[in-house]
Amino acid sequence: MEVTRAAALSAYYARLLGDESEFQEFVTHLTVNETYFFREPSQLALLTDVLLPRLLAGRDGGEPIRIFSAGCSSGEEPYSIAMAVREKFGAGIHGQVSIVAADIDRCALARARQAEYGEFSFRALSPDLRARYFSPRGAHRSVLDAAVRDVVEFRQFNLLTPHYPSGLSGFDIVFFRNVSIYFDADTRRAVLQRLHAVMNDGASLVLGASETLANDLGVFELREASGGFYFAKSAAANGHMPLARPSPEAKPPAPTRTVPSPRRSPARPQPVAEAPAVTAPGWSATMEAVRRLLRDKQHEQALALIGSLAPEDDIRPRLLESHVRLQMRQFSEAAGLARQVLLFNNWSAEAHMLIGLACKWQGDVENAVRAFRILVYSKPDCWPAHYYLAALCRDDEASARRGFATALRQIDAHPDPDGGLELPLDLPVADIRFLCERRSAAASSMTRVASHGA
Repeated sequence: MEVTRAAALSAYYARLLGDESEFQEFVTHLTVNETYFFREPSQLALLTDVLLPRLLAGRDGGEPIRIFSAGCSSGEEPYSIAMAVREKFGAGIHGQVSIVAADIDRCALARARQAEYGEFSFRALSPDLRARYFSPRGAHRSVLDAAVRDVVEFRQFNLLTPHYPSGLSGFDIVFFRNVSIYFDADTRRAVLQRLHAVMNDGASLVLGASETLANDLGVFELREASGGFYFAKSAAANGHMPLARPSPEAKPPAPTRTVPSPRRSPARPQPVAEAPAVTAPGWSATMEAVRRLLRDKQHEQALALIGSLAPEDDIRPRLLESHVRLQMRQFSEAAGLARQVLLFNNWSAEAHMLIGLACKWQGDVENAVRAFRILVYSKPDCWPAHYYLAALCRDDEASARRGFATALRQIDAHPDPDGGLELPLDLPVADIRFLCERRSAAASSMTRVASHGA
């Protein structure tokens, strides 16, 4: 207002409505153009390893596969898509794939078309890819090769426009990453509905990792594939797992109340009376009572206590029972109880932790990794999930080192032996912290995973 010498807010608003150049100046100052090459590389891997191969397998020539980068800022995202696709499929793929990128900020689009970038844009790009696709320009800037630059079409566009132009339609994959974090729920839903209208049936929508759950608003169906998350327009599963929520009236299965004891004679059961005397306890008191019993290896008393207090409509006792059976090395029973909980709450952090541990201890690395990845995704501050996931990265020292470093930071910030979960995990924080410190510092120690302790 000072620059335009507007005397009142209403006068400035009127100028924004009537002066397109002033509106664009306003947009340039308002928008946040934080971006860089190969941001969130796991999502680019989802594109090249899962989404594109599936589309290519179903096409017999004809129209190219259309990819839309919505809110592309200064171009790093669509150019990263172009480079990732070229790396995976070769230069000839660009005849089969069309990339359109749009943003509201004309200044950002001008920089995108120029395709000249400073060092800040390269902080996640490997030196090999930078050398292959960029040429130096001056001391601290680089320009993208025309072979990649020419495959991306840039357009100035406002995502909140009621009706998208005909050129922005028929998309098979849409990247809408790190844009919706600036919108409220109603605006996010409105944009998702507009994107839905310009996407083909079976098309996929990819959002930033930190905003995916906030956009699960019923417009698209949330799916998981190879540890990555995306939204699908149609209900066609294509072999990938839908992450559907239950109906509000759904009830969890009745809790298991029997207490099998495969390693003991039925003639010597532990009496329920030996459990700590707790009269109508709150949930915290029940947790602490179970914690004490587990420390004393009194597993059957813990099961009896849980069974005597379990209401029919509460999933928490089932989680506690699963945890106890895990300590009893009844891995299949523990995983089964946790999966019952997922029928009622698909994003239960506790259930995914229990499934991950059961699979880990059974040697089922693939499903253990999947469970811990979902947990890290839905509860990123859960340090045990980062620790166990890093410990399972036997063939990826860099990922393991990063995972241990993340777990170490989170332990230092919140040294909770339960990792922020409603489970009496009672993990040896000091020992795990020592392991994380050693393994995050020395790459040579990443290839072996401790099989005891936590």
